[in-house]
Amino acid sequence: MISLNATIFVQVAFFLVLVFVLNRLMIQPIHRVILQRDEAIRERELGLDAASEELRKMAQAYESRLRAAEADAQAARKALRERASREAHEAFATAQEEVAELRRKAREQALQELEKARKDLKKQAEALSFEITTKVVGRRV
Repeated sequence: MISLNATIFVQVAFFLVLVFVLNRLMIQPIHRVILQRDEAIRERELGLDAASEELRKMAQAYESRLRAAEADAQAARKALRERASREAHEAFATAQEEVAELRRKAREQALQELEKARKDLKKQAEALSFEITTKVVGRRV
Protein backbone atom coordinates (compact mmCIF):
# COMPACT_ATOMS: atom_id res chain seq x y z
CA MET A 1 0.00 0.00 0.00
CA ILE A 2 0.76 3.58 -0.24
CA SER A 3 2.06 5.14 2.83
CA LEU A 4 1.30 8.75 3.48
CA ASN A 5 4.01 10.55 5.28
CA ALA A 6 5.56 13.98 5.21
CA THR A 7 7.57 13.35 2.06
CA ILE A 8 4.42 13.37 0.00
CA PHE A 9 3.78 16.94 1.02
CA VAL A 10 7.35 17.87 0.15
CA GLN A 11 7.00 16.15 -3.22
CA VAL A 12 3.73 17.93 -3.89
CA ALA A 13 5.36 21.20 -2.89
CA PHE A 14 8.33 20.53 -5.23
CA PHE A 15 5.90 19.57 -7.98
CA LEU A 16 3.96 22.80 -7.53
CA VAL A 17 7.19 24.82 -7.49
CA LEU A 18 8.30 22.99 -10.66
CA VAL A 19 4.95 23.70 -12.31
CA PHE A 20 5.19 27.38 -11.29
CA VAL A 21 8.78 27.69 -12.59
CA LEU A 22 7.99 25.86 -15.85
CA ASN A 23 4.91 28.01 -16.27
CA ARG A 24 6.94 31.18 -15.78
CA LEU A 25 9.98 30.17 -17.80
CA MET A 26 8.52 28.07 -20.63
CA ILE A 27 4.78 27.87 -20.91
CA GLN A 28 3.93 31.59 -20.67
CA PRO A 29 6.70 32.71 -23.09
CA ILE A 30 5.73 29.99 -25.57
CA HIS A 31 2.07 30.92 -25.17
CA ARG A 32 2.95 34.61 -25.77
CA VAL A 33 4.91 33.70 -28.91
CA ILE A 34 1.99 31.59 -30.16
CA LEU A 35 -0.44 34.45 -29.50
CA GLN A 36 1.90 36.93 -31.23
CA ARG A 37 2.16 34.63 -34.25
CA ASP A 38 -1.60 34.22 -34.35
CA GLU A 39 -1.99 38.01 -34.21
CA ALA A 40 0.64 38.47 -36.94
CA ILE A 41 -1.12 35.88 -39.10
CA ARG A 42 -4.47 37.63 -38.57
CA GLU A 43 -2.91 40.99 -39.47
CA ARG A 44 -1.37 39.50 -42.62
CA GLU A 45 -4.68 37.92 -43.56
CA LEU A 46 -6.38 41.29 -43.11
CA GLY A 47 -3.62 42.91 -45.18
CA LEU A 48 -4.07 40.23 -47.84
CA ASP A 49 -7.83 40.76 -47.80
CA ALA A 50 -7.34 44.50 -48.18
CA ALA A 51 -4.77 43.98 -50.93
CA SER A 52 -7.07 41.49 -52.63
CA GLU A 53 -9.97 43.97 -52.46
CA GLU A 54 -7.73 46.74 -53.80
CA LEU A 55 -6.53 44.45 -56.58
CA ARG A 56 -10.15 43.59 -57.44
CA LYS A 57 -11.04 47.29 -57.56
CA MET A 58 -8.00 48.01 -59.73
CA ALA A 59 -8.99 45.16 -62.05
CA GLN A 60 -12.52 46.56 -62.31
CA ALA A 61 -11.15 50.04 -62.99
CA TYR A 62 -8.83 48.60 -65.63
CA GLU A 63 -11.71 46.71 -67.24
CA SER A 64 -13.90 49.79 -67.26
CA ARG A 65 -11.09 51.90 -68.77
CA LEU A 66 -10.48 49.17 -71.33
CA ARG A 67 -14.18 49.09 -72.25
CA ALA A 68 -14.20 52.89 -72.48
CA ALA A 69 -11.09 52.82 -74.68
CA GLU A 70 -12.67 50.17 -76.90
CA ALA A 71 -15.84 52.24 -77.14
CA ASP A 72 -13.77 55.32 -78.01
CA ALA A 73 -11.86 53.35 -80.62
CA GLN A 74 -15.13 52.04 -82.05
CA ALA A 75 -16.53 55.57 -82.18
CA ALA A 76 -13.34 56.84 -83.83
CA ARG A 77 -13.48 54.04 -86.42
CA LYS A 78 -17.12 54.82 -87.10
CA ALA A 79 -16.34 58.54 -87.43
CA LEU A 80 -13.46 57.77 -89.80
CA ARG A 81 -15.67 55.50 -91.88
CA GLU A 82 -18.39 58.15 -92.05
CA ARG A 83 -15.83 60.81 -92.93
CA ALA A 84 -14.28 58.60 -95.61
CA SER A 85 -17.72 57.78 -96.98
CA ARG A 86 -18.68 61.46 -96.99
CA GLU A 87 -15.40 62.41 -98.72
CA ALA A 88 -15.89 59.62 -101.25
CA HIS A 89 -19.42 60.86 -101.97
CA GLU A 90 -18.13 64.40 -102.27
CA ALA A 91 -15.34 63.29 -104.60
CA PHE A 92 -17.85 61.29 -106.65
CA ALA A 93 -20.22 64.26 -106.80
CA THR A 94 -17.34 66.54 -107.81
CA ALA A 95 -16.28 64.06 -110.49
CA GLN A 96 -19.87 63.88 -111.78
CA GLU A 97 -20.03 67.68 -111.90
CA GLU A 98 -16.72 67.79 -113.76
CA VAL A 99 -17.93 65.15 -116.20
CA ALA A 100 -21.16 67.09 -116.72
CA GLU A 101 -19.16 70.30 -117.27
CA LEU A 102 -16.86 68.50 -119.73
CA ARG A 103 -19.90 67.12 -121.58
CA ARG A 104 -21.47 70.58 -121.71
CA LYS A 105 -18.25 72.10 -123.04
CA ALA A 106 -17.85 69.28 -125.55
CA ARG A 107 -21.46 69.73 -126.67
CA GLU A 108 -20.96 73.50 -127.01
CA GLN A 109 -17.75 72.97 -128.91
CA ALA A 110 -19.44 70.39 -131.16
CA LEU A 111 -22.34 72.78 -131.76
CA GLN A 112 -19.92 75.62 -132.57
CA GLU A 113 -18.00 73.38 -134.96
CA LEU A 114 -21.29 72.23 -136.50
CA GLU A 115 -22.42 75.83 -136.95
CA LYS A 116 -19.05 76.71 -138.44
CA ALA A 117 -19.24 73.70 -140.75
CA ARG A 118 -22.76 74.72 -141.80
CA LYS A 119 -21.58 78.25 -142.57
CA ASP A 120 -18.64 76.88 -144.52
CA LEU A 121 -20.93 74.47 -146.39
CA LYS A 122 -23.39 77.28 -147.08
CA LYS A 123 -20.57 79.44 -148.47
CA GLN A 124 -19.30 76.52 -150.54
CA ALA A 125 -22.84 75.75 -151.71
CA GLU A 126 -23.36 79.41 -152.73
CA ALA A 127 -20.01 79.48 -154.47
CA LEU A 128 -20.75 76.18 -156.19
CA SER A 129 -24.25 77.29 -157.19
CA PHE A 130 -22.83 80.59 -158.48
CA GLU A 131 -20.24 78.69 -160.45
CA ILE A 132 -22.83 76.24 -161.83
CA THR A 133 -25.15 79.10 -162.70
CA THR A 134 -22.34 80.88 -164.46
CA LYS A 135 -21.48 77.74 -166.44
CA VAL A 136 -25.11 77.00 -167.30
CA VAL A 137 -26.01 80.54 -168.29
CA GLY A 138 -22.65 81.14 -169.84
CA ARG A 139 -22.15 84.46 -168.28
CA ARG A 140 -21.46 85.83 -164.92
CA VAL A 141 -24.54 86.44 -162.84
